[in-house]
Amino acid sequence: VMCLRTAIIINPDLTNTRNALCILLRSLAPAKFSEKEQQDFKDLFIILYKRNDVDHNDIFSNAKNVLFGEKNYKEILKEEPKPPLLQNINIKNLIKEDLFLLMMQKSLISDPFIEKILIQIRKEILVSNNNRIKDINDNFDFIVSFAEQCSLNEHVYIRTENETEQIKILQANLEKNKKINELDVAILGCYVPLNTSEKLKEKLINYKSKNILFDDLIALQIKEIDKEEQLKTTIKSNDNITDEVSKKVRNQYEENPYPRWRHLYTNDRKNFLIGLQNQIKPNKIDVEPNNKFRKPNVLIAGCGTGRHLLIADNYLDANILGVDLSLSSLAYAKRKIEEKGLKNIEFLQSDILNLKNLKRKFDIIESTGVLHHMKDPLKGLKVLLDLLEPYGLMKLGLYSKIARQHITYARKFASEKNFKGNIEDIRKCRCEIFNAKNDNLLKKVSLGKDFYTVSSVRDLIFNEQEHCFSIPEISKILYKFKLEFLGFSNSFIKNQYSKTYSDDKKNIFLDNWNNYEKINPDTFNSMYSFWVRKII
Repeated sequence: VMCLRTAIIINPDLTNTRNALCILLRSLAPAKFSEKEQQDFKDLFIILYKRNDVDHNDIFSNAKNVLFGEKNYKEILKEEPKPPLLQNINIKNLIKEDLFLLMMQKSLISDPFIEKILIQIRKEILVSNNNRIKDINDNFDFIVSFAEQCSLNEHVYIRTENETEQIKILQANLEKNKKINELDVAILGCYVPLNTSEKLKEKLINYKSKNILFDDLIALQIKEIDKEEQLKTTIKSNDNITDEVSKKVRNQYEENPYPRWRHLYTNDRKNFLIGLQNQIKPNKIDVEPNNKFRKPNVLIAGCGTGRHLLIADNYLDANILGVDLSLSSLAYAKRKIEEKGLKNIEFLQSDILNLKNLKRKFDIIESTGVLHHMKDPLKGLKVLLDLLEPYGLMKLGLYSKIARQHITYARKFASEKNFKGNIEDIRKCRCEIFNAKNDNLLKKVSLGKDFYTVSSVRDLIFNEQEHCFSIPEISKILYKFKLEFLGFSNSFIKNQYSKTYSDDKKNIFLDNWNNYEKINPDTFNSMYSFWVRKII
């Protein structure tokens, strides 16, 4: 870590070095550091958080461990009667920490304890502002950073009825007053998206502050959303959706595009086959040296908000079509793609079922986390395979029955409590799950990153349609459609698997993988993500 840190300080623009450092920091187990090590790591995380070409969510966990490991903050919440957090010296210092502010601005705070602290601090800030306590102005940068965090989590934090009433009054005053009070605006942005008030939006959309961070908040909560509305009119649509399940799923992602994200890694582009071989190794495929994969036509079926498009854009000289049911998701994706200055990606709003009318063929199709939300996943797969060139390559992502038992349990829990997929019920549902301390399955749900935004909780627990699969079922699907299994894409999982099944030199024996998953049920916690080849 320290060698890479030195390299980054010498030249922070070394892409591979920077990305390797983030991957290493992500994989480090929490440790007790000496005072010097603590400061070294803190400085290192600040360097990375100040950049916009890394995925800050990747490094959040260990940045949190470095920042919060030095003091026992948990003791603060145990004190009775509970004193105001803003009067605690450790909290006062915390909200002035550069690293903490950057974490609030750029990575999702996916930690139940920190969330609990933040909810209490937000309430105290609102009360202090109402009482016009002058000290609150000293925390302006923290409050703006807090509002940005609430943009990232889509204002998922629970609030009291009194807070809700106070915020209505605050919003009304901001709409009425001619002069813009930046502190009041920032506090409002901690509770509701600023773009939901048309009057406030008109005042702020062209407003220029002396504070760069405040301008960033206005961009995040108003200008970017306004840009997406404009982009919707520029996206081609094949929107003749007749399937009832597809309609419900589309409506869900129109209301809550998923996932919302700010920054991702920048990678050096390389020939597609180099990337593929890295993903499927220790397996390897042989192809002609002057093949179609040098300038591939790529379909991302279910591209959502564009994270997957940027991964696919790592393919050198690729022509990419991103397709999704949701126009809101596509507009989000197109805004992010335009910010990156990418020219080789086009968009289409369509149901996968309607792609059978697309008069195009593709060398590569990627569809991860999509087919399992269709009424008939195999029907969708058949449509995609008909669009794939002979010996074309496909990446699929499907939910695992074994790995998602706790999710299935949480979905049943929410249904029995009669919670719906709206924001108020999502807040209440999260609160009940947090408080279910003796229920290990619900606790497991609360530890995942997808428990910390509105759209991800809706996707996780309240999705309109969800199918889960087993490895034997996937094996039957591959046989039915004459697909060659090339391997799972997660190298860490394969390294662990190889320790048990060293005879499977290519890591492609699905019977072995089935046995491995039974023994290690969290292996495919995200989903089965794997490559196949179409055999004619």
